[in-house]
Amino acid sequence: MDTMGTETFGKLWEIMRRNKEVEKAYDNAAKSEENKKLGDYFRRKSNQWKKFGDSLKIKVMAAFPSGVRPKEEMDIMEIPSLDNGATTIKKFSQRERAEVEEYRKILEEQKLPFEIYQIIRKHKMWIEVDLSKSMLGPV
Repeated sequence: MDTMGTETFGKLWEIMRRNKEVEKAYDNAAKSEENKKLGDYFRRKSNQWKKFGDSLKIKVMAAFPSGVRPKEEMDIMEIPSLDNGATTIKKFSQRERAEVEEYRKILEEQKLPFEIYQIIRKHKMWIEVDLSKSMLGPV
């Protein structure tokens, strides 16, 4: 697998950090949601974001020379939980749209190893499909 430059690695590290934020926020929303159906929805979303983050981290760490990895762990800032399910979904949708835009930029602007490109592209497409479904009706 090709090695990446420091700038590209930094952008990928930022994607992994933000991904962890979203994953934890969905997990927190699932734990605090009283509506079982909505709680299950948030739990499913958290699991999907976790799978993406785990896959991406494995590939990024394999592609980047071990001597240049950041020493510190990612600082995770959790998204505050909101009062009701509709507001929470709206905030998550806004966040996911922003992530789609960031993914688009990195896919277009960075020379990524093929496996990393595919992981990000697949996750971007999953978010876009999920967002289009959520606009069609309730969860």
